[in-house]
Amino acid sequence: MEFLENILPAIPDFVREIYYSTPFTVIKFLLGIYSVVLFVNIVMLLFQRGLAGDVRDTILGMNVPPELTTKKSKLKKRWEKIRAKVESGNESDWKVAVIEADNIIDDLIKRMGYAGENMAERLDAINPGQIENIEELWRAHQTRNRIIHEDDFKLDKASALDILGDYEEFLKEFEVLE
Repeated sequence: MEFLENILPAIPDFVREIYYSTPFTVIKFLLGIYSVVLFVNIVMLLFQRGLAGDVRDTILGMNVPPELTTKKSKLKKRWEKIRAKVESGNESDWKVAVIEADNIIDDLIKRMGYAGENMAERLDAINPGQIENIEELWRAHQTRNRIIHEDDFKLDKASALDILGDYEEFLKEFEVLE
């Protein structure tokens, strides 16, 4: 017991000497550099992995394609081209605009992770609370189907604008359009 009583007071001095010694200072310096490199690697891996997408999925509760979050300008340009077709005086341009709009929305819904062979099945897989204007999307998609399957289907400009408006509501929900 006497041995411990003599040794214990000397331990803090011994530890202090080691801590401030040159070899230990070099080790601390190298560990500091290693920590910085490790931190930078972690940050780079998170960006490479797509941390923003994970956060977006967590917040929105679903997988959202980048066009609805970070790459909105590209989607806006595509949408402007569709809108320009509806502004023409040609019924076939209006029909093409509706078909292209349906294709864009279908692609986005598919990449959001909704299962199905076609847009109708994917729309069925959506719970009404997940996308606000699901009924309007159904109506617009049914019009698109009529354009595709009925040779004598007539589409007027007002109807085409109304259908595009239904698709635009979906894009407005994700703040792609104002």
